[in-house]
Amino acid sequence: MTKFFKNIRKSLLNEGKTSKYLKYAIGEIILVVIGILIALQINNWKDYKKNRVEEQQVLKNFKEDLETDKKLLDEFKGKALSYSKSADTILLSINEAVPFDPNKFIGHASAIISNIYFESSSSTFDQSLSTGKIDLVENAELRKGLLEYYKLTKLNFDDKRISETNQNFVFPEVFSQIVATKEVSEQLTGIATKLPQFDLHSLATNRAFSTWVILKKLAFREQSTNYTELSEKVMDLISKIDEEIERNN
Repeated sequence: MTKFFKNIRKSLLNEGKTSKYLKYAIGEIILVVIGILIALQINNWKDYKKNRVEEQQVLKNFKEDLETDKKLLDEFKGKALSYSKSADTILLSINEAVPFDPNKFIGHASAIISNIYFESSSSTFDQSLSTGKIDLVENAELRKGLLEYYKLTKLNFDDKRISETNQNFVFPEVFSQIVATKEVSEQLTGIATKLPQFDLHSLATNRAFSTWVILKKLAFREQSTNYTELSEKVMDLISKIDEEIERNN
């Protein structure tokens, strides 16, 4: 093909048809440029299709992680509500507003010193961020939503604060006032002790104990609200991911 065009140019020059030669040369240059542009366009199209295939897999991986988070958030929300009710039961029990049951009381006490700490399933996010594949998510609103969600869950200030308060203040107070008593200790260990008797009236008038139980109740309520809001964010992200997957199919 190159030899064919070369022969035409040579023939035109030999015949002295300079103007026709120039027109032909310009036309040939235009054809070459058009060819290059078409080739670039084809390469760009291939790259775009390749990126969309990779994006589909990234989005599916994100969806799996978010579905795991949704189940965990719903579970933790239920726990937080249950533990909040345990705090109510303890307050009612020490004020003799409900019948006192030692076994149930111990169970409720165990509940309020429990920690609930949510950690998101972030393997896809971590990998896509380190490799730059997060940029494959073409929908800017979805990409921003994913970045905000994982930033929020990785920092997780509320659960950290509540966990530290529980470890430093609530657990020691509840342990010393309830577990370190004769009835509870002997029930848990089966060993006779000389610890003081369990005293509901003493607990009812213990400001520090009541304060920490009330604060823990409020903390569980706060966590329940946070988990509900996070769960809604997750559902919104999953919905957007489904829309993107469907659009690219």
